[in-house]
Amino acid sequence: MDLRHITAFVAAYEEGSINRAAQRLNLAQPSVSGILRDLETEIGGPLFERLARGARPTSAGDTFYKHCLRVLAEVDAARKSVMSGVDRVAGPVHIGLAPTVAKGLMPRFIAGYLADYPDVQLRIAEAFSGPLAEWTLSGDVDFAVVAVPPADRRLVIRRLAPDPIFLISAPDGLAAASSGPLAAMPPLKLVLPSPRNGLRTMLDRYIHAVNLPIDRLIEIDSLHGILEVVKRSDWVTLLSITSILKELERGELAARRTDPPVDLEFYLIHPARRALSAAAALFVQRLEQAFAASQAEWAHLVADETRGATIR
Repeated sequence: MDLRHITAFVAAYEEGSINRAAQRLNLAQPSVSGILRDLETEIGGPLFERLARGARPTSAGDTFYKHCLRVLAEVDAARKSVMSGVDRVAGPVHIGLAPTVAKGLMPRFIAGYLADYPDVQLRIAEAFSGPLAEWTLSGDVDFAVVAVPPADRRLVIRRLAPDPIFLISAPDGLAAASSGPLAAMPPLKLVLPSPRNGLRTMLDRYIHAVNLPIDRLIEIDSLHGILEVVKRSDWVTLLSITSILKELERGELAARRTDPPVDLEFYLIHPARRALSAAAALFVQRLEQAFAASQAEWAHLVADETRGATIR
């Protein structure tokens, strides 16, 4: 057994078809079929059920796939280590970030990261969780930070941090003037992202669970757009606190913790078959430190609120 067998098996497993696996590997279909037959002979049993349309993995195939991903990740890690040099942090890093992370956390550490690692070339894209997951699986980004990770065994998924949801208004709006359960508030003029944003699914469940009164609802798929509307009107929104800490410091917005409380969770995702490079791992480390600093800031704000101070 060698990497040729493992690569062909993983392609067939993920594509659900030997023909599509051959196209992915740029090989002839009979060649891939032969590689898989040789592999099954060596293992001593079938890894796929051959169907009229495609191939379905057996239980042995499911188990073997998990091991193959670890092998490919180790090979990828070895390749990256040799290419970059043992003590040198360098090379391209392509990253996908959720809007809250791109706005509220990345600016905290990006300049220091680039100063410490001048040989790293960063490319950062901002998007919602769905596109970020697709880009991660396709290899367009090395890793992504998302709010709603997909249930996909091709990905490594690691929880990073919670981020509490706050009711946000203009400085003289509802978030500054009210207290108590959200359900007891007057009907809200609410601005939310559309269902294309993973945050919206969580917010809809919360709104239904607490019976939040809503007068009108508009959808804006732009964090900047939502905040600008809220700053300049009597409309309010529900967003995670990290996305607005700077605006709170400048007195441009007011915020109060949701009651009952609810948190948004952020996750790191990357392909299971590819290891993070040293440069990517160090970026994630800085990001986790920024999450910790942000948590300390909003924890202080929440403590002030419980003593009667307005968060604005």
